[in-house]
Amino acid sequence: MSDSPPAHSPASGADSEAAALVDTWCKVDHDHAFLPADHDVIEATRPLRGLILEALFRDPGTTERDLLHAFGALGRITAERGGSPTLAAASVDGIVAALRPRELADEVTLPARAAMVESYVHATGIQSREEARRAWAPPACIVGVEDGLIAIAAGHPVDDAEALADWASKVAHAATLSGARRAVVSGSEAAVQALEEALDLAGVARVERGLTASKKPAPARPR
Repeated sequence: MSDSPPAHSPASGADSEAAALVDTWCKVDHDHAFLPADHDVIEATRPLRGLILEALFRDPGTTERDLLHAFGALGRITAERGGSPTLAAASVDGIVAALRPRELADEVTLPARAAMVESYVHATGIQSREEARRAWAPPACIVGVEDGLIAIAAGHPVDDAEALADWASKVAHAATLSGARRAVVSGSEAAVQALEEALDLAGVARVERGLTASKKPAPARPR
């Protein structure tokens, strides 16, 4: 008798079924993709989708923490890779369609959809705040006015003292590298204060807005 395993073991059959379901789920999501980036997101998340299906195979009625974490990860990755809100909101419908005629109870789909959408929104918020910070990071916030003089927009959107101090230090460093010795600074009170301290340590003097040492207003002539 041959000792070789059967050509199709139960395990390999289950793997094939899971792979086919992943394909179906991806196809449904591709059909509902709203942005070009959605297609890349769908393909990049195939392994994660496989893990979600495995968890549902183990217990079709499960709402275990790991499963919800997996849907949360799917929402986060969708946001980080530029996927649309439409994809994040509809992907649970895709898995429901892939599993038919099996039925997923509301006890599974509702928490899954909530975990995915909440994670997507949270990740999108983080991205927006990071983009806002980068928009005010040097050299974007520095404009050369004349030799040795720069203008700095102190519009950093965060009021956290530690974050402002870090930003101000980077701006002051960029100012010294540019050769500036004077700076016109305008912006929020907290950001200006942090920047003044950093510029002072860097040896860059703040001048009044709109004035330079060589262009002070002339004294009024007596009438």
